[in-house]
Amino acid sequence: MLLFGALVAAVVWTDASDWHPWSLFFSLLALALVGEFLAVGHGRVHLGPAFIAAATAMALLGPAPAAVIAVSAVLVWSLHRRRPWPLLLNNVVAHAVYPVAGGLAFIALGDPAAEDVAKASTALIVFGVYIAANFLNFLLIVGYLCLRDGVSLIGEIRRTYFPVLPWEIATGTLTAGTVLAYQEIGLLAVALLAVMLVSYHYLLRAVIEAQSQRDELRAQVEELEALHHGVIRVMVETLGMRDRMTARHSAAVARFSKAIAAAAGLPPRDQELVHTAGLVHDVGKFTFPDHTLTGTRLTEEDWELIRSHPQRGADIVRRVHGYAEVAEIVLCHHERVDGRGYPRNLSGDDIPVLARILSVADCFDVMTARDSYRTPMPFDVAIAELRRVAGTQLDEEFVEIFVGLVTRSGVDFHHADDEDLEAELRRQAPRGSAARAAR
Repeated sequence: MLLFGALVAAVVWTDASDWHPWSLFFSLLALALVGEFLAVGHGRVHLGPAFIAAATAMALLGPAPAAVIAVSAVLVWSLHRRRPWPLLLNNVVAHAVYPVAGGLAFIALGDPAAEDVAKASTALIVFGVYIAANFLNFLLIVGYLCLRDGVSLIGEIRRTYFPVLPWEIATGTLTAGTVLAYQEIGLLAVALLAVMLVSYHYLLRAVIEAQSQRDELRAQVEELEALHHGVIRVMVETLGMRDRMTARHSAAVARFSKAIAAAAGLPPRDQELVHTAGLVHDVGKFTFPDHTLTGTRLTEEDWELIRSHPQRGADIVRRVHGYAEVAEIVLCHHERVDGRGYPRNLSGDDIPVLARILSVADCFDVMTARDSYRTPMPFDVAIAELRRVAGTQLDEEFVEIFVGLVTRSGVDFHHADDEDLEAELRRQAPRGSAARAAR
């Protein structure tokens, strides 16, 4: 029906004079035929000089000559590529409809080649009709493919058409300039257009190849990030299989630490880093014998081993590419602001900010957890203890921020359950997570 309508409109609104000069018609036909084979693929569309030749014919000749040029070019290309007949038919329909629609638009808006039309008006008319016809061509071709494949047309417009819109604006401007130049210098304008389009072809190919490489690189980065998240998840879940208490503690510390970082106004990147560090801060306990993790009576030798877990954990985490900053937080989460912590006896601002945040969250959960190695404290007693050691063991600023969260915000700061552990592991891998931020 579309093809029939285009044929009828072309016959009704075209007269013999529209085919003249023949030299212009054949020049644009040759440009379209060559240009169709110079087209560059981008997603579901091809970008090349053929459309520009047809659009120039719409403006300088008429609906029927423009349609013949467009259909001839796409028909030769489709037969050469041995396109399936439904795609061939759809291509022919699209390349018959948009030139006729564009030619009729020029008739309605006024002949852009008329001598009494201002050059500025001519340029605007040609440019506007070019963009409209170009989008109609996109809808006719890609719309059919979306219908066939069950894909969203709106999504395809965002993915495929918008990225190349700057190219279409540039070539629309070039087409308007060619129409104006033809009025002054004749066929030489078409020759100049052909030279410029060959240059544009190589430039466009380089741009699209660069975009493809960028997209491939982004996909590889996302795959690597997913792999890194999987490694971290395996670490925490393996620890949980040995000691559910420590795994649940890690989930709680991760949640508390991220809340403190957000309340302190730290950027999302830091919030994700400290959240990830909270999940893995006790992963050094992988290396402990079972009695050290579950026993109630520990020797001094056992305590010495326990005090080594920040270094052991940091060594493990650092082996995951891109997690060096997370490893540094893990290493320093038992340092004290008075310099009496371990393993490096750092003090004050020498301790990383995120490690000082994690220390507050760690201490609070250890004091209030119902399955820790000590009797859990009530919240008010735990808060009093945090304030008591603020300025010596813990950073006073982050203690007060955390106390404010617990007492005023209504955030749930209960100790984590197994379901909470799973939730925190899922939360550890948003787009733009700590793994990507650390890189």
